[in-house]
Amino acid sequence: MNNIYVALIFIAIGILVKLFPNLIAGYSTLSQKEKENVKGNGFATFMMVGFFIMGAVILAGHFIAIWHGKPSLSDTLGIFVTLIGAVVFIVAGQWFRR
Repeated sequence: MNNIYVALIFIAIGILVKLFPNLIAGYSTLSQKEKENVKGNGFATFMMVGFFIMGAVILAGHFIAIWHGKPSLSDTLGIFVTLIGAVVFIVAGQWFRR
């Protein structure tokens, strides 16, 4: 059940990041030119989609793990999705900044 809450939190964070780009870590320390690049390149939209995908994978993985009779698998999936998503956001953040 905790994984369902985590998935819903990721989806909510995606919506908030799209509405308020200042929530992106390091956004306030960027120069005005870099902020314009981030807005023009659609990084907030990319993060929203990324958080939606992370939430959907965790949610689907939870139900698939229950269907297969291995609920402990969904706990591990949540950790892996979070770690992989963080790495993707860091790498993409550098790419969108330039």
